[in-house]
Amino acid sequence: MVLGAFIDYQALIAEVDRLCRRIRHRYAEHIACVKGCAGNCCRIHISVFPVEAVSFARALQKLPREMVRHIRQKARQTNTFGPCPLLEEGACLMYDSRAIICRTHGLPILSEYRGHRSIGFCQKNFQNLPSIPDDDVIDLAHLNGSLAAVNNRFVSEFSDRLPPGKRFTIGEALLMSGFGGDGDILTSKTASIGVKF
Repeated sequence: MVLGAFIDYQALIAEVDRLCRRIRHRYAEHIACVKGCAGNCCRIHISVFPVEAVSFARALQKLPREMVRHIRQKARQTNTFGPCPLLEEGACLMYDSRAIICRTHGLPILSEYRGHRSIGFCQKNFQNLPSIPDDDVIDLAHLNGSLAAVNNRFVSEFSDRLPPGKRFTIGEALLMSGFGGDGDILTSKTASIGVKF
């Protein structure tokens, strides 16, 4: 049986995808994001919570063996300042399994810094729009709060194996072991979490 926190994470992904699909549908003519875009979304260093890292590791195990080898080789060669190891020829090698931050890139996101609220999005998107209604803006604080809650529950279920506050680079997530088959960490608490380099 899959752990509850991972089911919660999958539900959160589905909720985020519904919201992003709605925004993309409503503003299709104002969104320039396409496969092969030369923008910065996939060229910056990001880190993910343990629940997201495990999701990457599980999804990787479902790919053909040659693709797994290829992705892991790229992950071993990546650094914290380079492009995402999943970026190849302008596309994500694991697009359907990407992290929440990747799913929302380029769309209107409400954030707050030092008491100042602002809406940001890719400079190529939403050109010549005087405003974007609140229900078409992703509230970053709410989204991050939901993700943190799901992650905290996930980590608490593995408190003996996951250090509190640990975040993983995408490369580290792709090199995790202990997932898939009978020893899947989500079905057996006896599995070990490890990152192999």
